[in-house]
Amino acid sequence: METRLQSKLIEAIDYKRETRHLTLYLTNGQRRHYEDVPEGIVVGLTAAASPGDFYMSQIRGRFRTT
Repeated sequence: METRLQSKLIEAIDYKRETRHLTLYLTNGQRRHYEDVPEGIVVGLTAAASPGDFYMSQIRGRFRTT
């Protein structure tokens, strides 16, 4: 399910709970795909005051990309 975010960096995300696959749709038109992302990380991303900062510190470089 796609979820829109209020962020200068991230336009929306799509998370597949059954496969733990996270897709980020960036405001510059690029997409980032991450594997084996725990649901708690996604909840934190959607609840963060700054989703972009959360992404930079908690997701980027920590999960395998596809």
